[in-house]
Amino acid sequence: MGRELKRKQAKREGKNVKELQVKKQDFNTMKPKTLVIIVAVILVLFIVLYLLTSIFVTKDFGTNKKNNSSDNNETTITNKILAGDSLRQVEELYYVYYYDSTNEDSKVSSIVSSLNDKVYRVDLHDDFNSNFVGEPSGAVSDISSLKVSDPTVIKVESEKITNFYNGKEEIQIGLK
Repeated sequence: MGRELKRKQAKREGKNVKELQVKKQDFNTMKPKTLVIIVAVILVLFIVLYLLTSIFVTKDFGTNKKNNSSDNNETTITNKILAGDSLRQVEELYYVYYYDSTNEDSKVSSIVSSLNDKVYRVDLHDDFNSNFVGEPSGAVSDISSLKVSDPTVIKVESEKITNFYNGKEEIQIGLK
């Protein structure tokens, strides 16, 4: 019934039905030049998004992603955690060392590394740990109320802070 109505409408307007069908087909076909332009625009958009992401978000644009051990003097820290996870570790007894990676004291770091128990490290320079930087609060029962300064070492037993060492001198005296 739809074809019949279209035919009658075309007849009233003085047009041929076949001409209408040909025009309809012309709209559905895409020229190769148009397809290439669309694909090129999409590719350019993806490249621009990649560059913006690499420059502003990951900040690794133009850096060599391969870190050879001969080129890199820093050692990889395998026990680095976030400050919010300080009381949620598997071990029954462990230490958490809060430090600023941009201003780390080698004496304090060596003292902490020489401890017999497991030591987890929290980088206070990391933005995720910025909520925990402030006037030292001492031993707290809830991790959200913990405030530390650079450097600080806490001793954790059974998910509770038992000792709190704040400052270079206190760490050197308390952990020797």
